[in-house]
Amino acid sequence: MSKDDRYGAAGDTYGDTPPAAENGADTSAADDDTESQTEAEQESADEKTASSGSEPAELPFIFARRTVKADRDALPVYVRPTTADRLDALERELDDRFDGDDVMSLDVREAVVTAGLRNVDDVVDVMEEWGYGRR
Repeated sequence: MSKDDRYGAAGDTYGDTPPAAENGADTSAADDDTESQTEAEQESADEKTASSGSEPAELPFIFARRTVKADRDALPVYVRPTTADRLDALERELDDRFDGDDVMSLDVREAVVTAGLRNVDDVVDVMEEWGYGRR
């Protein structure tokens, strides 16, 4: 596994959709009728969309981002070799489980941190195993 694969510099294809395609538009050919649409017609269409009361559904994180590093802060984490091996094994397992998706290392690591934050008792157990609370 290369450094780029590990940190997601390459291979994140989720954010590569052209803006027009994200909105469900057919990007295979230019639509000449769009250019001839009057401003009044466009405003009417905008008002209908706004008055429908339905907010567009928020895209899941992996589809809404432009790159794997987008909207993230760097948080350096130093781990022991056994932990790194377990993270690599988890990434391979998730890659098999989500076959067809590009499972990014940064996503796996943030998911592990998020799961830990959801399960603080497990974090406490690990820290106690490491010797915390024995003083």
